[in-house]
Amino acid sequence: MMKYKFPLLISLGSLALVLTSCTAVSAPSSTPSSNPASESTLGSASSSSAAAGTSAPTGQSTAASETDQVTADQIIPTLSRPGNTEDEPPADVTDPSIKQVSLRALAPLSYAEEFAAVNDKGDLCLIAWANSGDGDGTATLSEPGLQCDEPAKVKTDGLSLRIEQTKENPGVVLNMLPPDLTEDAVRTALLKIPGNHEDLRPPVEFGSTDFGLVSVAMLPETADELGSISIPRPGGKAFTLDLG
Repeated sequence: MMKYKFPLLISLGSLALVLTSCTAVSAPSSTPSSNPASESTLGSASSSSAAAGTSAPTGQSTAASETDQVTADQIIPTLSRPGNTEDEPPADVTDPSIKQVSLRALAPLSYAEEFAAVNDKGDLCLIAWANSGDGDGTATLSEPGLQCDEPAKVKTDGLSLRIEQTKENPGVVLNMLPPDLTEDAVRTALLKIPGNHEDLRPPVEFGSTDFGLVSVAMLPETADELGSISIPRPGGKAFTLDLG
């Protein structure tokens, strides 16, 4: 029986060597197979990041969002504080859309009594009564005129209203200018109009509030004659005041 023991040990040793060799050969093959998966995962993450970057809001949409956030009290700061006796209008404002507690007096003018207010949609409104300006205590006021717009548009374009003159009532063309137009710029532009001056009741009058909002007023016939007035804006651009 001893003669079979040695060959059997050899056979078992050979088998172990073969198994070890197979293991050694197959082990490296599993290592490279994991790398493509990692590269694929990184590639997918990079693609997802790029896709996420393309979904960011554009400059135009951001600007639109900022524009939409303009509120009435940013243009008329007195809207953010309680009203006082100076904010009482010369006659009742009967338009049901106007929030009565929001009425605020604007720049004093000889051609008009002008007020700002907010309506139930949050629009900024210009309310005015044309003033005959007789100067002897018998001045006549017209029926009120009303014009409203979104605060963002008012910030860019201002607000304008026209009250036609009749035999019984005075008329006025009134413009509440955009808040970036300064009193000095308006004065310079108006003094260039032939025949205009800064007397008590000039052909084209302007007034400014204590927070710098400027209004321009004139008779309807003066507005028709002029057609428009160009006023420089900060940065060199011009604002065209259409009087038609």
